[in-house]
Amino acid sequence: MFFSKTYSLRKSGHIFQTCSKRYQKKKKNLSLEQMTSFEQELKKLKEALNKKDRPEADASARQVETFCHKYLKKTPFEYTLELIFALILALAVATVVRQSWFELYEIPTGSMRPTFREQDHLTVSKLAFGINVPLKTEHFYFDPSLVQRTSVLIFSGDKIPFIDSNTTYFWLFPYKKRYIKRCLGKPGDSLYFYGGKLYGFDNQGNEIKELLDSPWMHRLEHVPFLTFEGRVTAPSYRQIFFEQMNKPIGRLTFSGTMIGEIFNGEKWVKDTPEAAKAPHNQLKTYSDFWGFRNFAMVRLLTKAQLPQDAGELPEGVLYLEIRHTPSLTYPSPQFMPAQRGFMVHIVPQTTYIPLQQEHLDAIMDHMYTARFVVKNDHAYRYSLEESVPRSGNPSFADVPDGTYEFYWGKAFQIGFAGIPYEVSRNNPLYSRDPQNVQKLFNLGIEMNTLFDPQSDQKGYYPQRYGYFRDGEFYLLGAPILKKEDPVLKQFLQHEEEKEQKSSSDKPYIAFKDHGPPQKENGELDKEFISTFGFRIPEKHYLVLGDNHAMSSDSRVFGFVPEQNLQGAPSLIIWPPSERIGRPEQKPYPIFNIPRALIWSLAAVIAIVWFIISRRKNKNILES
Repeated sequence: MFFSKTYSLRKSGHIFQTCSKRYQKKKKNLSLEQMTSFEQELKKLKEALNKKDRPEADASARQVETFCHKYLKKTPFEYTLELIFALILALAVATVVRQSWFELYEIPTGSMRPTFREQDHLTVSKLAFGINVPLKTEHFYFDPSLVQRTSVLIFSGDKIPFIDSNTTYFWLFPYKKRYIKRCLGKPGDSLYFYGGKLYGFDNQGNEIKELLDSPWMHRLEHVPFLTFEGRVTAPSYRQIFFEQMNKPIGRLTFSGTMIGEIFNGEKWVKDTPEAAKAPHNQLKTYSDFWGFRNFAMVRLLTKAQLPQDAGELPEGVLYLEIRHTPSLTYPSPQFMPAQRGFMVHIVPQTTYIPLQQEHLDAIMDHMYTARFVVKNDHAYRYSLEESVPRSGNPSFADVPDGTYEFYWGKAFQIGFAGIPYEVSRNNPLYSRDPQNVQKLFNLGIEMNTLFDPQSDQKGYYPQRYGYFRDGEFYLLGAPILKKEDPVLKQFLQHEEEKEQKSSSDKPYIAFKDHGPPQKENGELDKEFISTFGFRIPEKHYLVLGDNHAMSSDSRVFGFVPEQNLQGAPSLIIWPPSERIGRPEQKPYPIFNIPRALIWSLAAVIAIVWFIISRRKNKNILES
């Protein structure tokens, strides 16, 4: 036997409203007898509602509802019109809510690893520091004091160079893609890179200690460039420009001979690499910019892969090639054929460290890679937007098919919906054989054999970086060679000797620890940072990806304008792991003016809607 649930008074009242309205529109199509019968049933339902007699209201509501379905049917046109109106209203509400209140995001790339990884799902507040104009890169209201250094933010790609940000919203409206990066500099800040960290002071001259002291910054590395060349442009056949942070800082001019110059803030001057041998108080060479001299691009080589000019080196299991201290004068830049014209490469100084098995073990203990897919014993880099094999996939024999990633020495397999599972230590990925260590280190970011030292394509170097911090040599964010390590001591001594023996016309600059931009008493050297660092212009922000090797960020497209800031992530809601919950960042305040305004507006709309609804109900009952 079937038992139907008694209608609530609210539902009976809703049936009264709906059918009364429909009756007013369609009663001309009814006979006098049908009209009389229906009006009597409406009257009975009204009296039951006024008396709050639920059983009687239920019985009358069912009679009214049945009559409506039978004699007061909507036409296909009315149904279509209602559907269109409902869709437009839902679209408008969803657009306003998602653009100006909150939204769910899915991370498509690894540019913010380890904080956010591919397939992470986030809630994003659009009220962290302003109120956005829906579908535009503008604000109704913006409070710059709410933007926080070391916190993550969402920004629009509108009018930002080198970003293809065009898309559509709900497949209908032209729209600009949103991007996620960490804010590391505010208007007026002066900053400098050293030891994988940022040092600087704000527009009031106060040291920005949060860049160094914040707990969520401790395991992050920051490098001032992706490549030494940056973005290369050739406005004419006589000149080539090298742009970093969307600023031309170096150029080659061809006038009988090739002249390498840098822009020192006032004018173009000849690049003088010899100046790097001694302290100086103005920009004189390409490596002076922003801390370039503190960082090297590195890769691992076998003994057979060492070039002939590597010189006599102690025996090593593998050799770390260190490319450092770039200049536009010596060594001379190289030109190589490419599909369209040529490629130009800045040729930096090069040196080598022989590594022993203990160093390779330390590298594996801190290994990180891009997320990659293994299929049929070959690997290629994973992408949420496009994940397909390409030419040049490195071999990973005996590794089971699947999606993998390394972080801080641990390998994970990625399961359904991005859920990670730690890989068994028996997996071949964990092998500490020099060949496997070399492959993961050299190809772990790009997953392409173009970056293998044995490749026929010269000029491709992996985006792996090395640097000194407090006398120790860092790779993969960890001190792989400690101060006391005799290999490091011997290397530093050899570097000094090479520098001293080099000539002024063919200078060699030692790769060593220049130390942080601080005075002997530990105070920040503001004069040094003002000269060799960079200053963020008004109403602009420095945004960098947490994964420096895979992030197109301010190092490429420059500083982000204030109007482009759109919100901030609040919570990681998927996949289940220890990272779920609040992301690693300085928490944004819960109470602020943008939230107060929007919540107040929402409350006013709800109250007005409630009052109008009550009045409509009352008018219908009285009619």
